[in-house]
Amino acid sequence: MGQILNAEPERSKFASISKYMFWLMLRNFATRQWVFSKPGQEAGTRMYTLPGCIIASPSRPHDDETTEDYVHFWIRDGALTVNECIYHDLPTKEMLDDYVSFSYTVQEAGIRAGRGAHACFNINGTLRSWGEQGDGPGLRILSILEIWNQLSEEAKSTARKILVRDRQYIIDHYDDDTDNAWEEITGKSFFSRTAQRQAIDKLEKASAQTGIAQEKKIPEIIQNLNTLLEEHWASDLGHYRSILNGKAKNGALRGHELNIDIVFACTYNGLPCFDERMLATVAKLRDKFEKLYPINEQDQVLDIGPLIGRYPGDHYDGTVNQGEDMGHPWPLCTANLARFYYQCMVEIANVPSITITDVMELFFQQIGFRQSGKIDQSSPEYNDLQNCLLIAGDKLMRAIVYHSDHLELSEQFDRTHGTCMSVRSLTWSYSSFIASSRIRELAITRL
Repeated sequence: MGQILNAEPERSKFASISKYMFWLMLRNFATRQWVFSKPGQEAGTRMYTLPGCIIASPSRPHDDETTEDYVHFWIRDGALTVNECIYHDLPTKEMLDDYVSFSYTVQEAGIRAGRGAHACFNINGTLRSWGEQGDGPGLRILSILEIWNQLSEEAKSTARKILVRDRQYIIDHYDDDTDNAWEEITGKSFFSRTAQRQAIDKLEKASAQTGIAQEKKIPEIIQNLNTLLEEHWASDLGHYRSILNGKAKNGALRGHELNIDIVFACTYNGLPCFDERMLATVAKLRDKFEKLYPINEQDQVLDIGPLIGRYPGDHYDGTVNQGEDMGHPWPLCTANLARFYYQCMVEIANVPSITITDVMELFFQQIGFRQSGKIDQSSPEYNDLQNCLLIAGDKLMRAIVYHSDHLELSEQFDRTHGTCMSVRSLTWSYSSFIASSRIRELAITRL
């Protein structure tokens, strides 16, 4: 075998790379002209995509690299994909309208089955046997609000129905147990609660824009969610817990404490990054993953990384098993930590000064910033801090590019070798990199 070709991470520009990754991501977005098919549920039949369906990945169990079937539509993955579509040129103008139409189809299917937060659907819009995730209605609201100004009037009419129904789901179920982001455990989810809170808050504020009347119950529910989120802080552990009252769906209970989906609460759901408790949580996550994967020690020589996984103790690998299952780093988790650093830059730029407390020190030591106490925008330390955050994010993004398969991103990177593994061309991997690059450009404008 010849030597593996890697992109040169130092000279590559993420904004330019994002344009390539955007088109790689769009390969998984079905349109009226670009149709996917797979064997139907009955022998001898085929199932075809409806326009607006976004598959999670083209991988199916007969493929060499995985035992998983990702040719399905997940509410979360679809929403996070569409969020990035307004920042790039789409090949056909009706794609966003089609996403709304498909969202209405799957929402109808879920409601008819009495499952308003059903998480995963077949590519023809029918219900797949799967769990419910309370973050889905919230993320769908946020995605439709994101693309609102680019929708046709007909699509806006359909979107209003979706938004009102999803809001009602949140009103009725915001304190319910739900499957977590990885569909392995159920309980009270930090990520889900932040998605719900952000969604109903933004929908109320967009009332004049959408023409949807405000709901009088929302302020009380937002306050209730604020109170419930406080319960996730574990002062004895020094970090937020991902799930409260967690119950395993299969196997042992794992991932209910430290979990990267806590970071998603900031990157996707509007929770502030520059917060003492959040920074302490992120520092603990990074510390665990940096030491967990052998590839991170190798990458230090290249001054890139570390690669980040889902949670300590993860056993899922998504591959045809040749031995013991064990977790690996994920491109989307790594990109979201990079985005977290960039969002910190944006938040810091919006205030005249910050104060770094003892609780925050590990977070800043990890990125090479040694100062503490009060830092004013006019001070040299402020520029040093912003530069450290930028470099920390860039090291993560460079690692993703370096370990990509010529910019194609699978679900995971091998923990020892850094090669792409598990399901191929994961839509969520691309959208995470693209989003992080976009926030980076925003952060740079604030310097």
